[in-house]
Amino acid sequence: MDITRCKPPFTIALVALTALATGCAVDPGARGGGLFSNAAKAYIYTPEEQANMTAKGTIPTMVAPSEIRAYFENAKKETKPTGEVNYCDAGLSSLVQSRRNEALAAIDDACGGKDQYAIRHEGPGHIKAHYAGNIQLTPGCNRSKVIIFRCSGVQPKPDMRK
Repeated sequence: MDITRCKPPFTIALVALTALATGCAVDPGARGGGLFSNAAKAYIYTPEEQANMTAKGTIPTMVAPSEIRAYFENAKKETKPTGEVNYCDAGLSSLVQSRRNEALAAIDDACGGKDQYAIRHEGPGHIKAHYAGNIQLTPGCNRSKVIIFRCSGVQPKPDMRK
């Protein structure tokens, strides 16, 4: 058997394995598709979801005892976040910055243009990994970040076709 015939499949397998090992290989919800793009579309909260969260996007039961009085005084004054965008925070810093820029572009699209929103929170996101034993069934990112935002203009409508 000639060794030169085995090189292309081996090279392709090596490239695919390297992409999977970075933590952000293929995400079904990726906006740009491909191997290195994991910025999802903006998810707009429903009115029911907004009613059950604070202005920063957390659930109301996470209020510290020292904040209870202020929470009830400001309950009707606070505006709720509009939605969230998840992106992958694993890999090279230039790729992470590119994904974050795509996430901000998704917020621009949802809110109707640049500078039409305020970021309420940015931090660890939702890990979308489902396992059967020790085999991962759904590909995705193992270090997700979420940006919770509020549109300053007209509030977009949530997609109810889920």
